[in-house]
Amino acid sequence: MNQKQDGRSPSTRERILDVSLRLFSEQGYDKTSLREVAENVGVTKAALYYHFPSKESVLSALLEQAHVLGAHGVIFFPTAEIARDPGRLAAFAIRAIDTVLSQRSVFLLMERNRAAIAALPLPDQDHGDLHRQMEERWSALLRDSAIPLRQRVRFASALGAVMATAMGSLRGLGDAGLPALRQELALAVMDILEIPASSRPPLQESIGES
Repeated sequence: MNQKQDGRSPSTRERILDVSLRLFSEQGYDKTSLREVAENVGVTKAALYYHFPSKESVLSALLEQAHVLGAHGVIFFPTAEIARDPGRLAAFAIRAIDTVLSQRSVFLLMERNRAAIAALPLPDQDHGDLHRQMEERWSALLRDSAIPLRQRVRFASALGAVMATAMGSLRGLGDAGLPALRQELALAVMDILEIPASSRPPLQESIGES
């Protein structure tokens, strides 16, 4: 298991969440057992139950992490003011790409396990409704008549390209190709949004890891 960015080794609880996120994202919540999680972490089921009394509590903890990301979800929803400024729109697009690619496991978790998430009794209604809130924000953007229809169609196309590529990075493209993937995806999104070359920022060589 890799060390955390601050140099310390991840705790057993963190390792359980890391493995659960991977398994729930790759094969689905319903098809993953806590025994399988424990075996992949290298602990007994008793040790796992010490930290999480049920599979539902593991999913709830993962959604708490997703809520931190979703709380900043406004970066996926440009305003009309941003849309009118090619430079700001380009910067917005790069931030969205970096966030989605670096947190691709979280997005895949939420996408693949909607039924399990909807059925989960969450005490915090705000993060329990996170997915719906993000969908409502996106719908409001697409209905915003202050943004030309042509641009709204391109926003929808660009977001679709980002999300589809993020899902593909888990299913077949692989981590080793992420820097090149990011660059190609950024170029594609800039083209979709019709951002002129003079307003496009230079692309960095790497992205953050989830």
